[in-house]
This record gives sequence, structure tokens and C-alpha cells, in this order.
Amino acid sequence: MSAQARARGVSTATERKVALRVEGLSVFYGKAQALYGLSFAVHEGEFVSVIGPNGAGKTTLLNAISGLVPYRGRILFAGEPLPAQPHEIVHRGVIHCPEGRSLFPYLSVYDNLMLGAYRRRDDGILRDLEDVYQLFPRLRERARQLAGTLSGGEQQMVAIGRALMARPKLLMLDEPTLGLAPIVRAHISQALEEIRRRYRMTILLAEQNAEFAFRHSDRIYLLETGRIVREGTVADMKEDPYIRQAYLGG
Repeated sequence: MSAQARARGVSTATERKVALRVEGLSVFYGKAQALYGLSFAVHEGEFVSVIGPNGAGKTTLLNAISGLVPYRGRILFAGEPLPAQPHEIVHRGVIHCPEGRSLFPYLSVYDNLMLGAYRRRDDGILRDLEDVYQLFPRLRERARQLAGTLSGGEQQMVAIGRALMARPKLLMLDEPTLGLAPIVRAHISQALEEIRRRYRMTILLAEQNAEFAFRHSDRIYLLETGRIVREGTVADMKEDPYIRQAYLGG
């Protein structure tokens, strides 16, 4: 377990219920196989990262969990198989913040954020919007600005904020640091720590930037050429010579 996890008082994975369980997951694009029988689990309140190079299958994995690509195998959330349709998966509380952000560029920041709450009928929406603005004060300043005119870092803040507006039980983040300047990555990093502190949320991160992933995670899975080739706690993975050499700069 990482020092950050101990500081947050996170218990060991074996003491918590399984939130997400993936069993024998394989994905094909035509005759080309992208994932080969992946099996892993994410426990409630845990921050798990899947790291690996570009093209390893990280995005395909999250897309399969979200119901965006067909797959073989089983995916269970809170002990029950996930539905086949993406909107039903969202209704179960599995929320995907995709690579590339997928914002509506001609809608305002405010409208993009509120789209995250489109299925909600509770009275906490405006309170959650205020929480997002506290996490990302720049979004309050740009609430009426078109999302397509924002910087890449600001767009990533909108994408994460929109996901939070859905009140996720499992938040999946796909490459949130991709293409961002170091100062913006630091802001995103701080926001993720605040999200964990405030909501005790279960998070699954897919990330090329191994140092970023290690900074936040309780456990790590290494995905290469569609296969999980290593897994373990942050402490254990940092001791792995291959991980240190290939992903942590020696």
C-alpha cells in the first residue's frame, strides 16, 4: 500500500468488498484480438491503475466495461453482471471519463457539466455543481464560455467535473494527463486526492504516465500487448526491476 493510501486510512483490499470484477475478458476488432482473457478486481474505495504503453489495450478495457465495445468474458459490478447497454451501465453508477474528453464544444462549460447529471432527479445537483467549482475554480470563471474554446487542461477539468456530476460509484479515468503541461497535471493530481478524501470514491485509472499513476494508486496492473503481465501494490511494483527500468526511469 502506498504512503498516500496509509495517510488516507485506506484498509487493505482483502478487508473490503469487491466493487468491480473482470473475469476472462477478451476483445476482438474483427480478426484482431486486443485483450486476452483479463481477470482482475477493484475493491470498494480503492484506487487501482492500469498502466502500460500506448496500444496496450487500456482504452479498450475501459470501453468494454462501459459497454462501448463487445467482449467475451464477464464483468460484474457490486456482485451483479453489468448490463449490455451503456446508458444502463451509467445508471448503475459506473461513470467513464474518456480519453480525448468528448466534450460538446459548442455548449458552455456549465451545460457540459450539467449533462453529467441528466439522469438525476434529486435535489443535490446544484450542491454537487458547487463542489466541482470548488475543485476547479477556473470552471466557475468560465462557466458561460464555450467548452471548445478552453485550453486542453481546462477541458480535462470539465470532463472530470461532468463525470462527478453523475455521482459515480466507480469513476473510470482514461489518460487524464495526456498532453497536459506539468503545472496542469499537478492541478489534476491535487483534484484527484481531494476527490478521494471528500467522496472515498472507487477509482479505476488507465494511464501511460506511470509516475502519475503510482502517486495516487493503492494497486497497479501492468498491461502490455493486451495481457496483464504484472500486478501488485505500489510498494511491490516499485521494487520490480522491470517496472523501475521500463516505466519509472530506472
